[in-house]
Amino acid sequence: MQIEDWPSAKSLSPLYRELKQLHLLEHVAELDAFGFTVLPPDVVGPPEQHEAVREALLTVACERKKCTETELPEVFRDGQELMRFMLWDDPIFEQIIVHPAALGLIQYLLGTNCILSLCDGWLKGTGESRTGIHCDWAQFEMPTFPPEPYTANFNYLLSDYSKDDGALAFVPGSHRWRRWPSSEEGEYWNDRSHAVEAPMGSMVIWGDHTWHGSYPRKTDGLRLMMLGTYCRAHMQTQEPFRQTVDQDALDRNPVRFGRLMDVYGAFPFGKSPPRPGKDAQNAPRAGYLSLFDTEPAAGKVKLRPEHDYGTYDTKFAAAIAKRSKGTKIRFPDLYRDRGRREPS
Repeated sequence: MQIEDWPSAKSLSPLYRELKQLHLLEHVAELDAFGFTVLPPDVVGPPEQHEAVREALLTVACERKKCTETELPEVFRDGQELMRFMLWDDPIFEQIIVHPAALGLIQYLLGTNCILSLCDGWLKGTGESRTGIHCDWAQFEMPTFPPEPYTANFNYLLSDYSKDDGALAFVPGSHRWRRWPSSEEGEYWNDRSHAVEAPMGSMVIWGDHTWHGSYPRKTDGLRLMMLGTYCRAHMQTQEPFRQTVDQDALDRNPVRFGRLMDVYGAFPFGKSPPRPGKDAQNAPRAGYLSLFDTEPAAGKVKLRPEHDYGTYDTKFAAAIAKRSKGTKIRFPDLYRDRGRREPS
């Protein structure tokens, strides 16, 4: 059928058209049916990209562990580590978090205004170390889950994956159960889950409802992976991207990168909303941003200005009150317009 820009569908229509253009609708169906999907290496990028990201991960690992690359397998023997907050360690990681196929599928799960929560590397050595069956749902006060995930992630495989290589493993269809596994279920599925068999350069994508874990690595060497975790825009990120992004990073990346950094996020509120400078008044804060837009923002996105959260701006508040006098206030309008322009 003809996919139109129906107001009721919001930004899903342009996203759907671009996912179709990228030949990803089968992957959308797999996410809906089984709770995870695997992008093949040729969809993710050329071999030289996979090698470059792999080398960047190994370089960071050697720097943090103060060892050589040949020593790394022994460093991680019978162990594994999730290396935190890697985004700023190499510019190539910035390119991966806006990868059109991965970001498109994640936006299908979370909405097109999702933001980046984690950018980490994972190294795992030969031995008995494994990850038990779990799901990534972190709203621990909610014993049952809503239909929609709150977070989703990609795992960019930087070594070949098989069961003996210590592969990631899933319980297909478990996202539909909308709850955590019990300890007994975790034990049951540990050795019955489906191991991802995929070559280096593949990407695995899933939402936070899906049960998953990993197998021990029986082969020599390291299992290598880079992950990006995204969350809905109202949530607190797990790593401080908005606080650490600089203007150079915003300038050299597409506009969507600035949204992932939550530069113009509405929260937290202070006593008054921030008053934007003139150079930020026309910045793209709302609306659909194309997966194909790879042009550097080059000044279109500015760093979040310093703001005194404890000061009540009487002049600004009076102007807002005047502008809204006699109109019906709707909270989505306030959220969308907050900080967008100086009131007249």
